[in-house]
Amino acid sequence: MIKKLTQLLIVLFIFGFSGEVLAQKKPVWKNRNKKKKTETPAPKPKPKKGAIQPYHKVVTKDAKTDEGLFKVHQIDDKFLYEIPDSLLEREMLMVTRIAKTASGIGFGGGKANTKVLRWQKKGKKIVLRVVSHQVVAADSLPVHEAVVNSNFEPVLYTFPIKAFNKDTTATVIDVTELFTKDVKALGLPQNRRKQYKVTRLEANKSFIESVKSYPLNIEARHVKTYASGAPPSNASTGTISVEMSNSMILLPEKPMKRRYFDERVGWFARGQVDYGDEAQKSKTIRFLDRWRLEVKDEDIEKFKRGELVEPKKPIVYYIDRATPKKWRQYIKKGIEDWQVAFEEAGFKNAIIAKDPPSIEEDPDWSPEDVRYSVVRYLASPIPNAMGPHVSDPRSGEILESDINWYHNVMTLLRNWFFVQTAAINPDAQSTEFKDEVMGRLIRFVSAHEVGHTLGLPHNMGSSVAYPVDSLRSATFTQKYGTAPSIMDYARFNYVAQPGDDGVALMPNIGIYDKHAIRWGYRPILDAETAEDEKKTLNKWITDHADDPMYRFGHQQVFSVVDP
Repeated sequence: MIKKLTQLLIVLFIFGFSGEVLAQKKPVWKNRNKKKKTETPAPKPKPKKGAIQPYHKVVTKDAKTDEGLFKVHQIDDKFLYEIPDSLLEREMLMVTRIAKTASGIGFGGGKANTKVLRWQKKGKKIVLRVVSHQVVAADSLPVHEAVVNSNFEPVLYTFPIKAFNKDTTATVIDVTELFTKDVKALGLPQNRRKQYKVTRLEANKSFIESVKSYPLNIEARHVKTYASGAPPSNASTGTISVEMSNSMILLPEKPMKRRYFDERVGWFARGQVDYGDEAQKSKTIRFLDRWRLEVKDEDIEKFKRGELVEPKKPIVYYIDRATPKKWRQYIKKGIEDWQVAFEEAGFKNAIIAKDPPSIEEDPDWSPEDVRYSVVRYLASPIPNAMGPHVSDPRSGEILESDINWYHNVMTLLRNWFFVQTAAINPDAQSTEFKDEVMGRLIRFVSAHEVGHTLGLPHNMGSSVAYPVDSLRSATFTQKYGTAPSIMDYARFNYVAQPGDDGVALMPNIGIYDKHAIRWGYRPILDAETAEDEKKTLNKWITDHADDPMYRFGHQQVFSVVDP
């Protein structure tokens, strides 16, 4: 009995232990076949609308980037500026031109507006402000604060910050709407809007043509279409389309020293109201538009001895690649004809004409680059040429100039030369001139237009300086030309008669031109300020006070007065 009981306990023990083991292993087998549960991470919050994004999400791999003053990124029809922090608060000049016009409006290239701009960072926005230099006072004077308070800089546009570059030294903004919306300072000028009864911008017919960045400027071209109640052409469309050009130019960090204007010498000038003057009222001061011509440090003693020296940076004009080859030499000669005038100012090789590099030599060279002044050759039926310039409103420093040379100016020259000289001039007795004759006429116009870009307006008082009989003298006209200034509208010698052999028929750079360039450009080294120069400048004028060859006469348009 005891033996059986013992055997029974052994059996129960074995089966009980095995059951326990099986019971323990059963869940393990079950777990092996069961898939592991993966934890789902909490969803990231979506960025708020308009929030600043990582750089790579804004400037994507599809962006086409143009390096220059700012990096300009184009993504489809969108344009982004990447503005370096170093250029925030720097003053820039925005020059707005009508680059291409509808028929009946005029001709392309005319300046429509100029504004000094400043880019500022305000919180999460970039603010574009308009800076005025019309009212000033030295910042060392108490009145300066009052001038600042009454000369608040208006906001032209604001831009949400889209991103920062990788090292956060530049800010990315979207400037598309600056050029696609109707920002009046950058579009059709107000007088044109009124003239053609413009009511609104047709946004669906307006677009950006291009935005290009250069080392010192950014050039934007955009087509604007306006609803018009009185379009000058294509009246059935009820619209006007123009291509606007906006040139944004970085102004020099240190403005050039001014030279004050004197009405006894003709000059393009600009004015400011100065509240810091010692007079008991605000005073308008005017100063010249002129190129920055400076004596090299190593040549100062030579200059003082009266030797001619080359300037630190000469004035250089390039001839447009589009210019017909046979006319290039004459345009270049007209430019360099002014060298004799700058020699009166103490400089040699102060103004130079060059051919542009070929596309193979420099594929990046462009006439729109503000570093280059260019005589632009335009295939246009307009019989004209224009010599505008762009200058720093703080100092008058001319920064660049593009002369617009219209193909049909040759028609105008032929007509003038025929009517005024054909009676004594066999070269003008034809409906088509020889190339060398037309070339000499082109040279004359080139010199005249370059004179404008140097700062000289028309001198309508020049043509009265010579006695009539002197214009029939070969000896006199060969020495003095037909007028003391090429900036007069004297044109050609229509006084000369048959038998006046050897008489000159057109003006050259004359006595007045040399006087004006000397007066405006010769450095006065011992003068620290523009005020210090006044005594010397006045003497240069009074030395020739009684000589009619040195007189200037304003161009009279509306109120004509007998001189």
